[in-house]
Amino acid sequence: MAICGLLALIGIFTSCTQVKVANPETNLELAPAPYFDNTTGIYFPGALGPLFRRPIIELEEKSPGLGLAISYRNSETRIDVFVYDLQASVIPSGNDSEVINKSFQDAIDDLHLAVSKRIYSQLDLADSQSRQIGRIEFKHARFTYTEGLAQKEGELYIAGVNSQILKIRTAKRIGSTMEIPRLLAYIVQSIEQSQFSGYGGISTEAYKRISQQLSQIRLDDGLSALEAISIAQIELVGNKLHNRYDATSGRILDSGTLPQSATVAFTPFPSNSSNRLPPVLISVRGTGRAEILDTRF
Repeated sequence: MAICGLLALIGIFTSCTQVKVANPETNLELAPAPYFDNTTGIYFPGALGPLFRRPIIELEEKSPGLGLAISYRNSETRIDVFVYDLQASVIPSGNDSEVINKSFQDAIDDLHLAVSKRIYSQLDLADSQSRQIGRIEFKHARFTYTEGLAQKEGELYIAGVNSQILKIRTAKRIGSTMEIPRLLAYIVQSIEQSQFSGYGGISTEAYKRISQQLSQIRLDDGLSALEAISIAQIELVGNKLHNRYDATSGRILDSGTLPQSATVAFTPFPSNSSNRLPPVLISVRGTGRAEILDTRF
């Protein structure tokens, strides 16, 4: 009898017709597959717990620098993720760079703009602070507001991640038991996996150091090793490779060619992949012209 019951439950027609199993009414909605972003190397999940991902909105073609938008929603909660670069050549990692501070202030201004347009009302914004999720330090703010007749609470997170700006905005009805930190942890786990797979970014300190070196380039007396590395770094960034290759790892392969020319090698970020990238080689001439020699990336 137990076997007959099992067969009936899994929908196989058998002679055990005396076992009647009710067919429950189901409304099964399948979550989308994970979305892979080539620039950051992040697989954004198809769902965050009970929040399913909506179709990806590509903003870059219409508005260069605005990247893409990813939204997870259900009837009471939404988490919106934005990945963009504002057309900045380098986005330092973390939350303490000028471009991240500007992006954070822009996001705060957007909240006030929504109030002025009467989309929101009764906006109450708490003081901003740092907030760490996993190993990532975000600029963070909490706020409450009214949208329509619903009172809501939200959070804002912004940081430089894998050479891009990552902005996360959350919103849920006040009184909801939805655990936002647990849902955000799924995104951070994907970020950490992308970095384990060979994607990364440059620190604010390294960015400032490179910028200072660039301002000191003088080619009247020929090409020095530091100048060659600085020019090669420009070429690396110009080809959008600084999310896969460590811009601080530049080294001269043969100093004997200086001051006429130099070949600079950059190593990829550490990866657990079996198909690791080879070093990328950039040739720099005494005139300051640079080109990539090894295109196996």
